[in-house]
Amino acid sequence: MRTPMAHLVRRDPSAMAWSDSSLTASGGYSDSMGYWYYYKWPKEIQSQTLIYVRNNKDGNLVSINVLEYAALLINYAAAYHYYINNPDPSDPYPSVLFYADNSACESWMEKACNSSLIGRALSRLQCAMMINNDVGFHTGHITTKKNVIADRLSRIENESNISHEFTSISQDYPVLAGCKRFHPSAELISHIMDAILQKKFVDPLVVVVNNSILTNPGQIIS
Repeated sequence: MRTPMAHLVRRDPSAMAWSDSSLTASGGYSDSMGYWYYYKWPKEIQSQTLIYVRNNKDGNLVSINVLEYAALLINYAAAYHYYINNPDPSDPYPSVLFYADNSACESWMEKACNSSLIGRALSRLQCAMMINNDVGFHTGHITTKKNVIADRLSRIENESNISHEFTSISQDYPVLAGCKRFHPSAELISHIMDAILQKKFVDPLVVVVNNSILTNPGQIIS
C-alpha cells in the first residue's frame, strides 16, 4: 500500500479537468486528455435532493456538495483511465488538476470530509481508488460563470438528448472537438450509489474494492 511522493508536491499539472453537478446530473471534461462525461443521477438520488426535500430533519437530504464530490470522483476515474491507457515514461506519476465550482467538495477531495456522513462515505471510496494508484491530483476553484462547459454538460436533461445537446455544446466550445465520451464502470457507480443512498463505508484496505475500480474504472466510446 503506497502513494508516490510526487503526489504530495505541488507542481505543474500533467493535465487539467473540469466537472460540475446539478441536482439531476453531473458532467465533466478534459480537452488535454480528450474525454467528456455525462451521468444522470437516478431517481432514488434525485428524490432526496432539494428538488423534493425542503430540509434535512430526517438526515436523508442529498446535498449539492455531495453530488459535486461524486462528480469529482467520476472525473478522477476518467483521468485514471486515460493514463493507464496512455502511459508517459517521462511522467510516471502524473498529477491532474481538477477544477470545480464548489469549495466544499474541493476541500473534501484534498483533505477528506468530516462534516457529512455521505461525504465521509465518499471519502472512504476515494481512498480505495487512490491506494497503489500512480495518478495523483490537486483541486482548484473556478467560478460558476467560468465553469460553463461542465455546467452545461451537467444540465443535459436526459440520455435521449445527449447527441443533440453535446453537438450543440461542442459547436459553442471547440475545445471539445475530438473528445470522446467516458462511461464510468458499473462497479464505480455501484460504490458511489451505496455511499450516497446507504451511507455505506467501504474499507479502503479491502483489496477487492480497490481492484474492482482500478481494474475497470470505465470505458471510452466514440
